[in-house]
Amino acid sequence: MEVHAHSHTARKKWTHYFWEFLMLFLAVFCGFLAEYKLEQTIERHREKEYIASLYQDLKTDTLNMIILLKGTKEDIANYDSVFDIFKSKKYLQETSNAYYFGRKLVTLRPFYPTDGTITQLENSGGLRLIRNRAIVDSIQSYKLTISFLKSIQDFEREHFALAKSLMGKIFDANVFDIMIGDGSNTLQRADKNYPLMPFTAAELNDFHIPMNFIKRNKITQIALIKRLQEKASDLMKLLQEKYRVN
Repeated sequence: MEVHAHSHTARKKWTHYFWEFLMLFLAVFCGFLAEYKLEQTIERHREKEYIASLYQDLKTDTLNMIILLKGTKEDIANYDSVFDIFKSKKYLQETSNAYYFGRKLVTLRPFYPTDGTITQLENSGGLRLIRNRAIVDSIQSYKLTISFLKSIQDFEREHFALAKSLMGKIFDANVFDIMIGDGSNTLQRADKNYPLMPFTAAELNDFHIPMNFIKRNKITQIALIKRLQEKASDLMKLLQEKYRVN
C-alpha cells in the first residue's frame, strides 16, 4: 500500500490577521465618516433653508407692524376726537363727526405674525440646526414679545365687547348703516346731522369708561409694537451677518 504524505498549509502570521482587521476597520470607519458628512451637509442645507424662510417672514412682519402702528395711533386719535366732541358739547351743534369717529372707535387690529417658519422650527426640532446661540435666543425673545402683544390685544377685546353693548345708548344704528352704504367704499361721514339717541350723562360716562381702558390698552400696544420692531430688526441683522441672507 502506498502511503501519501499530507501537505500542510503554511500557517498565517499574526500580522496578516492584523492587516485584515485594520482594512475592515478602515472600511467601516470611512463609511461612517461619509454618512456623517452627508448628514451634516443635509442639516446645513436645511439650516440655510430655515434661515432664508425666517428672514422673509420677518420682512413681512415688519411691513405689517408699520401698518399696525399707524392704525393704532389713528385709533387713539379717534378716541380723543370723540371724547372732545362730547366733553365740549360740540355734538349739540353738529353730530356728523360724533357718528364718524364713534363708528371708527370699535375697530380691532389683531396682529397676525407670519410665524410658519418659527412654528415649524419648534415642532420639528429644527432649532437645534441653528448653530448660533444668539440667533436662537433672539428668536425666542421675538416670539415671547409677540405672545405678550397678543395677550394685550385679547384683553382689549373684552373692553370692546362692553363698549359695543353701550353704543346703542348713544348712537342710532340706522345712521351707521347709512355711513356704510353698499360697502364698496370706506366709511363715509353722515350726509347730515342725524340726531343722537336721548342718552343721559351716566350712560355717556358708562360708554367712555371702557373706551378709556381701550385707549390705555392701545398706548401699551404701541410700546410693544415698537419693541417688536426693534427685535425683528435685530434678528434680521443677525441673520444677515451670520448667513448673508437678504
